[in-house]
Amino acid sequence: MPASTEEQVKLLLNDPVALAGHSCQTWSHLPRGEMDALQLTALQQRFGELRDNVPTLKKLADAQAVERVEQFDDVVPLLFEHTVFKSYPPSLLEKNNFTAINKWLAKLVTSDMGEAIAAVDVSACQGLDDWFETMDAALPQLCISHTSGTSGTLSFLPNSSREYEKAVSVRRMFAWKQEGPDSPHPDMHTAYPYYRKGYLSHLRGNVALMKLLLPSESNFHAAYPETLSSDVLHLGAKLRAAQSKGTLDRLVISPALLAKKKSFDQLQAQMPQHLAAFFDRMASELKGKRVYIGGTWNLLHGMAKAGLERGLEGVFHPDSYIATTGGAKGVIQPEGWRDDVLRFTGAQRINESYAMSEVVSGSHLRCEEGHYHFAPTVIPFLLDPQTSKPLPRTGQVTGRAAFYDLGADVHWGGFITGDEITVEWDQPCACGRPSRYVVGAIQRYSEKNGGDDKITCAASENAHREAMDFLNTFEG
Repeated sequence: MPASTEEQVKLLLNDPVALAGHSCQTWSHLPRGEMDALQLTALQQRFGELRDNVPTLKKLADAQAVERVEQFDDVVPLLFEHTVFKSYPPSLLEKNNFTAINKWLAKLVTSDMGEAIAAVDVSACQGLDDWFETMDAALPQLCISHTSGTSGTLSFLPNSSREYEKAVSVRRMFAWKQEGPDSPHPDMHTAYPYYRKGYLSHLRGNVALMKLLLPSESNFHAAYPETLSSDVLHLGAKLRAAQSKGTLDRLVISPALLAKKKSFDQLQAQMPQHLAAFFDRMASELKGKRVYIGGTWNLLHGMAKAGLERGLEGVFHPDSYIATTGGAKGVIQPEGWRDDVLRFTGAQRINESYAMSEVVSGSHLRCEEGHYHFAPTVIPFLLDPQTSKPLPRTGQVTGRAAFYDLGADVHWGGFITGDEITVEWDQPCACGRPSRYVVGAIQRYSEKNGGDDKITCAASENAHREAMDFLNTFEG
């Protein structure tokens, strides 16, 4: 690693692969004590940069009189609840009031970025797809994404394009098996059994992936070359939520959106045949080639099953990189799904990670012992599920997961998840990696609590409520 602490911290925040000398072996074995010290200094630097520069963070920090960070737990009162990113009034979307959405979003980012967001004319946007296209064209340095909106409300995540590039650089290091900056660039392809483009969070990284991982955009082969409609996804989420509440008859849907949905439904109905043809084409065009395939475990398994049913096995080069994220929260995975994926692809292993939409800059890779090791670019916290107070950073502890994303550069990177995890803080993993890690299952608190997941923090509840009120005030 570079000699000076200042230089190391700079790299950790801005070019993390360079901190590890572009070596995946070094990245996985960065010394625990040194990384603790670098992460704390990096957190202090980020807090110093953002404390008075992100309006909602300033409101919260002022209310709680947090002026400096001396230890990791000092930022716990400032961790945003995961509902912050969907706290806008739903009526704004119903009325296509994207001017107000932009005012809301501007309070979650740095002042200069907020001014740029507020200056974009989105008054003519007739839906989410229009809005995303307009924002992308006006602000290429910003990369707004949204979650799937299982509750019926989408979260909007204001990341920078640079965050995605940093994340893909780490993934490239492993996919290329880099052991230095001069490692050869393989002629890698991506077979992607979904849409080429979209604004859903797990699709947003595709642009950076094409730019940094592949030799050419033509090496990215998507089952659907179209853009996935966010308007249709949002409608689907609202329909599911209304159905569960028994309020379907109250939904009003525009003719234009109904037409979009009809087209999408036709694509969905034809998906099995379409994917079968796609797999046949990929098996022929990319046979024996080195590929990168990333997706949720069920997407990968569906691809593998469809391929195996057509007699396709060992299709790609053994050095292909198969990546999946999610941690299978609350889902029972079918026995043998990994074997199916490996048998179909011919890859040597599946690279699994625990990740979430809110953290772009780091996913936590699963080792051969079955543990998820925390990425150097992310600071983990465990909170008491009843009080949100920080739990000890020693021993083996179970609690609510929270994270600070050091890669977040235009918004505050601290947030509380809906996940219950168990962390081993002290005992080194048998795999030999020195980083701390998640042991056992990852579960949603909403599943444990029958659908309810109220994050409580009695000591700072008023401060958080005031910050949310501030965030959703649209005067001026």
